[in-house]
Amino acid sequence: NLGVNTMIKNLLFVLISIFFTACSVNQVNVVSDEPKREEITNKFIDEIGYILFLLKRNDLNSLNAKFINPNYGVYEIYKTDIGNRIFYKHSTSISAEQISDLIESFEVKQEEVTFNCSPYNDADYGWSKGGVFLTANIKPYLSNLIVATPQNQKEKEAELKRISLIEKTSYELIITNNIIFYLTKINGNWYITLIDNIKTDCSK
Repeated sequence: NLGVNTMIKNLLFVLISIFFTACSVNQVNVVSDEPKREEITNKFIDEIGYILFLLKRNDLNSLNAKFINPNYGVYEIYKTDIGNRIFYKHSTSISAEQISDLIESFEVKQEEVTFNCSPYNDADYGWSKGGVFLTANIKPYLSNLIVATPQNQKEKEAELKRISLIEKTSYELIITNNIIFYLTKINGNWYITLIDNIKTDCSK
């Protein structure tokens, strides 16, 4: 009897160990599937340089062809004139009205820059520094807006999945006195996925 009991205990111990090991492996897989922001590489900086070059040349066709993902498109967030509510638009391309050929610098700086809305002194109004700045300062504007938007549930879930990738893995590219992009790596390539018109909007 003692032998049988010992065998049963050993068998239970093995089964429990296998169960917890499987759970641990499963947890690792869940964590690894979570999208992460990649490190900034020289290749990425070169891609940004090419974006700046295309903007300077006003080459909208090349910009859209190379840097807009056909499955993701490009979002634009903005405030309305009445009520100052935040809205978004979704498009398959960037239009000429959204960009400018004003490029103050081709040097990409990895540092924060702020836009000051000073109603009292014009000297304090505008960007704290000029140039091109790359940050990870991504705001969850889109996910908040999509959640509140009436939409087919299946379509909403698919869109929220795309937006989750944008908000968790993108970098913000600020080209002062021009435009603010979100850049997202999708299937190995960098794309413009969002235009931010909120950061420079001083309406309240």
